[in-house]
Amino acid sequence: MIAENLCRHISNVALQACRDAGNPNVPLDELLIPIPPKPSSTAIQQWISTFNQLSPNSQAQGSAVLETLVPKPTVRPNVAAVSKVLFDSSKELPSGSGIDLTYNFGIHSFIQDLLNAGQYCPLTLFTNQNMEHLHCEGHALKRSKVHVNGISHHLLDLSQFENELDLDLLSWQEAYQCYLTWIEDIGDPSSLKCWTAHFTTLSKKEAVQKNFRAIIEFNIEKN
Repeated sequence: MIAENLCRHISNVALQACRDAGNPNVPLDELLIPIPPKPSSTAIQQWISTFNQLSPNSQAQGSAVLETLVPKPTVRPNVAAVSKVLFDSSKELPSGSGIDLTYNFGIHSFIQDLLNAGQYCPLTLFTNQNMEHLHCEGHALKRSKVHVNGISHHLLDLSQFENELDLDLLSWQEAYQCYLTWIEDIGDPSSLKCWTAHFTTLSKKEAVQKNFRAIIEFNIEKN
């Protein structure tokens, strides 16, 4: 760009000399190509220039101040040593016998009291909802004084719970599974086998769909 302008300048000087000599039809001067201004130095360049003019002692003090202003890099933790094993079977505890798997509640002592007094234990008591109710709010539930063979018992008042005949299919299946867990805990193998066969037979899909009400009534009579 500079060389081109130099050529144009020389040409323009020659043209002017022709004009001065009185030559006619001298063409006009060629315009020079505009040259952009030099960019001004940036702030960092100015700072470096000023820093270089400082004495060694002043440069050392300035460097110390800069170190306090620059944020420290975040040190990432070494994750290579972290174990990737989420579960270790050797650290697992065995589940207890007679424990409901949904809420980890054992069979409540009020149900055992009914059994010891020779009273009927309805399946209603064995639903997950009522098992939780017994364990969390059993202290507030009403108990009635009942005499059995001359012995006085304070037993759970069953009127506080829904009628067993009103159980829906899902609640009934849920309850008898818990009931079988109880039988396994307190009974002998033959009792468990008998009750398992009883509920397995009654819970067959076709029988349940067609005769669910009759099944519950039969189950109550059998107990």
